Amino acid sequence: MKFIVAAIFAIALASVVHAASINVIVNDVSPQPVEPGSDLTIRITFVNGDGDFASSVQAYMDLREPFTLKTSTENFDSGFSLCGFCSRTNTYFINVDTDAKSGVYPIFIRTGGAGSQVRTINVTVRGKPNIILQSMSINATPSDVFFMNIQAVNIGTGVAKQIKVVSKAADFVALGSSVITVNSVLPQNKSTISFIMTPSDSLKAGAYNLPFEINYIDESGAHYNSTQTIGVQVLNKGELNIENIKVSSSTGVPTAGSPVSIIVRLENVGTGDADSIQSEIECDGKEATTFLGQLKRDEDAPAVFELTLPSGGKRQCTLTTIFADDSGTHMVINSFDITIRDAEFPVGIVILILIIGGVYYYFRIRKKKV
Repeated sequence: MKFIVAAIFAIALASVVHAASINVIVNDVSPQPVEPGSDLTIRITFVNGDGDFASSVQAYMDLREPFTLKTSTENFDSGFSLCGFCSRTNTYFINVDTDAKSGVYPIFIRTGGAGSQVRTINVTVRGKPNIILQSMSINATPSDVFFMNIQAVNIGTGVAKQIKVVSKAADFVALGSSVITVNSVLPQNKSTISFIMTPSDSLKAGAYNLPFEINYIDESGAHYNSTQTIGVQVLNKGELNIENIKVSSSTGVPTAGSPVSIIVRLENVGTGDADSIQSEIECDGKEATTFLGQLKRDEDAPAVFELTLPSGGKRQCTLTTIFADDSGTHMVINSFDITIRDAEFPVGIVILILIIGGVYYYFRIRKKKV
């Protein structure tokens, strides 16, 4: 009985001794550096450096964040055996967490049971930046200044540094600098940049893609370059001015109490068409409305109003014009004065009054004599 116990103890001791003599050789770690969200492959060879047989050798990979074991070519969970000076190779496939920050992380290879041997593999995780440009809907009108707010978004896994955004749009002039720089943008973060721009006054209404060149480096100093576009909608804008005002009458001189024609010539000095033009005039409490329809760029047309004003003198008029263009509906209000002559007493009426007065006087004197 004592012999059997001693034999078992000797075998166990030999197993431990041989397990402690297992050498760990790291054949390959790829890729290096590895990007967050990617897979890492590590190939390990376990060598029995002793001439004796080793049984129940424990070997496992101790992974911490940001690593997770996906699978391996050998399953050593229940241990393995190695003959003297023999070796076995295992390939481990490891996933790197997508949220991993750039840095150096350890992976531990433990063999021979708890505390026997530990081999440390340092793995470099380094993300790659990826800057894209985003913007809300942007409207612009020729010759007008507008702010072009752009977000530089880092959708990559590494820090983008020394970011330079350059405007390359030929028909959109950047007022001030055409180059804007940003120190750095962390992964899944963004930075807002703003260009002050004006479109050429020769541009027609429509959608335009403005090119921008983006340059930046990552944490290792590697350079990145791309060209991206931001869409801008050019809206042609109508603008109505009063070119001149005329007041006339069929009697020759505009006179209170008689119909007068007020002719307001409107001109479109904007960059686009003015549509659905409607004008209303109000003078001395009297109102009139007219419709012009459309005025193209640089066109003009008369708005004619017929009014009968009750009194003469300098009268103030208010002209309200409503029109539509690419950017919506607009209202323009202009005020001006016109002069109306006071009404004259007609000569015929004066003569008639004198005749009636004379007849009345004649019969009144005659009645007194009778």
